[in-house]
Amino acid sequence: MDGIVINWGALAGQFWPGVATFFAMTALGTVFIANRRARRLADDHRNLVLLMDNLSEGIYRSSLDGKLLTVNQALVRMNGYRSKEEMLNAPTDIASECYVQPERCRQFRDILLRDGVVRDFVSEIYRHRTRERIWIIESARIVRDPNSGRALYYEGSVREYSDTMKRLQIEEQFQKLTRNLPGGLFQITVRSRNDTKVVYLSEGFFETLGMPTQEITESADRFLRRIHPDDRKHFGSAVRESENSLLPLDHEFRIQDMRQRERWLRMIARPERSGDAIAWHGYVFDISTRKIQALEIEKLAYYDPLTRLPNRRLMGERIAAALASCAETGRHGALFFIDLDNFKSLNDTKGHDVGDRYLVEVAERLCRCLGPKDTVARMGGDEFVVIMEDLGADEASAASRAIITANQVLSALRIPFQFGDVQYASAASLGVVLFDKTETRPDELLKRADIAMYRAKASGRDSMALFEPHWMTGEHEQFTMLGELRKAIAENKLELHFQPQVDRAGQIIGAEALLRWHHPVLGDIPPERFIAVAEQNGLITSVCKQVLRNGARTLAEWQSSPATAKLRLAVNVSVHTFATTDYVGHLKSIIDEFAIEPSRLTLELTEHVMAKDPDLIAGRMRQLKALGVRFALDDFGTGYSSLSRLKSLPFDEIKIDGNFVSDIERSESDRSLVKTILAMASTLGLETVAEHVRSAEQEAFLHAFGCDYFQGYRYGRAVSAKTFANMVGTQSAERGDDSGTRVRLRA
Repeated sequence: MDGIVINWGALAGQFWPGVATFFAMTALGTVFIANRRARRLADDHRNLVLLMDNLSEGIYRSSLDGKLLTVNQALVRMNGYRSKEEMLNAPTDIASECYVQPERCRQFRDILLRDGVVRDFVSEIYRHRTRERIWIIESARIVRDPNSGRALYYEGSVREYSDTMKRLQIEEQFQKLTRNLPGGLFQITVRSRNDTKVVYLSEGFFETLGMPTQEITESADRFLRRIHPDDRKHFGSAVRESENSLLPLDHEFRIQDMRQRERWLRMIARPERSGDAIAWHGYVFDISTRKIQALEIEKLAYYDPLTRLPNRRLMGERIAAALASCAETGRHGALFFIDLDNFKSLNDTKGHDVGDRYLVEVAERLCRCLGPKDTVARMGGDEFVVIMEDLGADEASAASRAIITANQVLSALRIPFQFGDVQYASAASLGVVLFDKTETRPDELLKRADIAMYRAKASGRDSMALFEPHWMTGEHEQFTMLGELRKAIAENKLELHFQPQVDRAGQIIGAEALLRWHHPVLGDIPPERFIAVAEQNGLITSVCKQVLRNGARTLAEWQSSPATAKLRLAVNVSVHTFATTDYVGHLKSIIDEFAIEPSRLTLELTEHVMAKDPDLIAGRMRQLKALGVRFALDDFGTGYSSLSRLKSLPFDEIKIDGNFVSDIERSESDRSLVKTILAMASTLGLETVAEHVRSAEQEAFLHAFGCDYFQGYRYGRAVSAKTFANMVGTQSAERGDDSGTRVRLRA
C-alpha cells in the first residue's frame, strides 16, 4: 500500500467529464419529469374546469367572508350572466343582493361555520342579473389547511329547485284544497273483479267514509262490503252501466262506517278505458244531512206526522198502483174506510194528548191485523183507509177474505185502550168495497167505501158494511140535498118550531125551538138528515148563525106583546159556531139590531163545546155574561163534565139529557143518576130542566126530587111561532093575567 501512489488529479481529469455528463443528464431528466408533471397537472386542471363547466349543477369556491373566488358555467347561467368574469365582479353583498330573504344566507353561514358542512339547504333567490325569483338547493363544506387545520375557504354546489318547488307548492295547495273539500277524490284502476288497484285517495275520502286508509287501499272489496245490503245491487248495476257506456257515474247509496253509523254518499266518477283496464277518476261526498232532510220532507209530504202512516196524498198513489196491478193480473183487491166511533168525545173531554195517543195505538193495531203487502193510511182526523191487494181472482173468495179481515180489525179495536188512569172502550164503523180490473178511479173507490162506512155507522156503529151498488142512488139523493140546502140557507127557508117548556105549576114558561125544513118537492126533511149534511160539508156555522138571527127576531116580536113579553129564549150553540173568532161581536150586533133584552136569551152549550178549549170558552162566556146573556149546560150526563169545571163556569141552569128521563120508570141506575144531578144542581144554585117527559109518573118523580122545569110530549109538540104565541095567549087569558112565559130555542 505504501508503494502505490494514486494520482488523483490525473484520475479526476480522466473521469470528470463522465461524471459531469451524468449529473447533467440527471438534472435534465428531473426537469423533464417536472415539466411533464406540470403539464399533466395543467391538463388535469383544464379537464377539471371543463368537467365543472359541463356539470348541470352550479359549482363555486368562496372566501370565508363570502366573496366568490371561482364559479362554473352552470352557476354563471343560473344567475343570468354571460361569463365567469362578469359574474365574479358583479355581487358585492350576496345576502342582500341574491337572497329573497337575506336571513336565509346568514342561516346558511351559521350552519356552515358550526358544523363545517351544509347539505340540501333550500332558499328562494334572485337570478342576480335578471332579478327573476327562483328556488335553489345548496350544499357546501369548509376547506381547511391539512397541516394547521386553519379554514382556507369554502366550496359548494347549487342546483335550481324551482320546478320541484312549484310541484311541491302545487301539491301542497292541492292537499289543502282536497283536505277542505266536503268529500274525497279517488283514482282507481280496474282490470277485473279480483284485480283492482287504488291509485290515489285524498284525505277527505277516509273522513267521508269514516274508514281507515289501510282498509281501502289493501282491498277495494272492503269498501263494497261497507255498502248497505239494500243498496249493493243498485250500486253494482250503476257501475256496470257506466263502465259499459263510458258515461259518467252519478249514484247515491248508503254505507255503514266503523262506528256502525249509516251514512248517505253520492259518488260522481268518469270511467276511461286504458288497454284492458278501466281507470275511474271520481269524487265521493257525504249527503247524509241533505238526504235526511229530503226524507223528512218526503215524510211531511207523504206521511202522517202523528202515526207515521201514509197520508191522503200517498194513499191516492197507492190506490192507483193497486188498481193498475189488478188490471195487469186480473185479481181482486179491497178498500176499507174506517171511522172511529165517538172519538170526538174522547178528544174533547180528555184532551188532545190522550186523543193523539189513542190514534197512534189504533194505527199500530191496524198494522198488526194486516199483511206486509197491505197499506194502512190515515186520511185525517179519526179516519183511516186500508188497501188490500191480491185477494184472488174469484170475487166471492175475495169478498170473504176482505170481510174476515174487516171483522178482525173491528175486534182489535174493541179491546179497551188504557192511557194511565184513562180507560177507553173503543169501536169503529168500517166500510168495505171490492175492486178489480174494471175500476180506474181512486176517488170513486174512496167514495164508495165512504158510503159503506156511513151505512155501518147508521146501522148502530161498531159494525162493518160491504158496499152495494144500489146505494149510489141514496148518495145521489144526498148530493141533491146538499145543493138544495145551500139554496135554503141563502133564501132563509129553514124554519123554527117551538116546543113548550113548563114550570112546576104546569104553566108555559119557555119553548125549545126545533129547526124544520119543508122542501116544496122533497117534502119535510128530518133535522137529523140535513144537519148531518150541513156538518159534513161545512155549512153548520151558517145554519146556526141563521137560527140565532131568526130566534132573536122572534124574541123581539114576543117582547112587543104583553102576553109574551116575559118569555125567555134559549139557543143551542154548536161547537163550530162558538169557536169562531167573531162570535161575541156577532151576537152583540144581533142584540143591538133587534133591541132584545139579553137576560131573556139563554145560550145552551154542550159538554163537547166546553172541552174544545176550556180557557177560550170560559173567556167568551164571561164576555157574554157581562152583556146579560144566560147560559145552560145541555145534555148533562152524556159527557165527562166534572164538578170543578161546572163550578168555574158561569152557568145558570142544567138540562138533563132526555135518555135518562125516558128510562127512570124502568132503570134504577137512571133514577139514581137523575136524583144525583138534581141534588148537585141544587147545591150549586143552578136551575134544572128535564126534557123528553112523556108521562105523569116521570113528571111526579122529577117534581118530587126538585126539578124546576119540564119539557116533552106531555106538554105539547113543537109548533110554529104563530101557533105557539096563540097557545101562550090562550093560557094567559085562562089565567086572567099577562104574566107571559119563557121560551127555549134549540138549533
